[in-house]
Amino acid sequence: MISEKSSQGSFHSEFVAMWKESNQKVINDNLNQKYAATSKLLGQYASINNQSITIYNTQTQEVLYISENYWNTIGYRCTEAEYKRWSTLYWMRDIPLRQSWFMVQISLWYKTNVQKKVKNYEGTKSLHFYLHNFALHPPGAQVFHLSMLVETLEFTPSGSPLIFLIIKKDIGSLLKEDSPWWAEVRINDNEPYHFHQEEKKFQKGRILTDREREVLLLVKEGKETKQIAEQLSISTHTVDKHRKNMLERTGAKDTSCLIQIAENGKLL
Repeated sequence: MISEKSSQGSFHSEFVAMWKESNQKVINDNLNQKYAATSKLLGQYASINNQSITIYNTQTQEVLYISENYWNTIGYRCTEAEYKRWSTLYWMRDIPLRQSWFMVQISLWYKTNVQKKVKNYEGTKSLHFYLHNFALHPPGAQVFHLSMLVETLEFTPSGSPLIFLIIKKDIGSLLKEDSPWWAEVRINDNEPYHFHQEEKKFQKGRILTDREREVLLLVKEGKETKQIAEQLSISTHTVDKHRKNMLERTGAKDTSCLIQIAENGKLL
């Protein structure tokens, strides 16, 4: 039985590990059959965490699986067959133009700057995206402010993503009004990039600095500002400045929401 106390972070890592273990011996010529058994368990995780989960073939633009709660978490009232058939159109139609533009740009950026690195990488290849505050507005529904955690489950021989696991969650309750949107990309777990609405370009490095993440981890542990300052050998003023910067940069309502966003996006 799946515990209702499972965190979003552990949920993600547990599923990826489970997927690799259950599918490592399966022949790759029938992707629908390959994902069928794992997808049922995946749907249970999704409902517990109020998330909608999709397994997506980027080459055929086919939804191989979507959890049954997609109408509750992302607002679509179409049938599952319609969603699977038109998913790409739905996304491009129902998010703001600037964000649909970004989706195109990130694909071009990957092909130009990243694909060769992934292809030639000698270790275990990985590609992780976190897309924050994407405003989805399905017809006849409210606006859903989504986070999308995207993990590449399979690559083509050329280094292009083949199969995506996409975990979508409405995070509107965690955001202040006019919260910015941004994205973080991690390549082979050792090369991070980010894109922030206010900066309008890909930059190397994490969305939060190393020091900011150190402070946030200690906040998560329940440490007070004075304790954090003493442990990190910095002033209380500097601790407060880091906290303020993180709230402004992520758009979180408060520190508790900031921690939830960080866990959801695997920022820590």
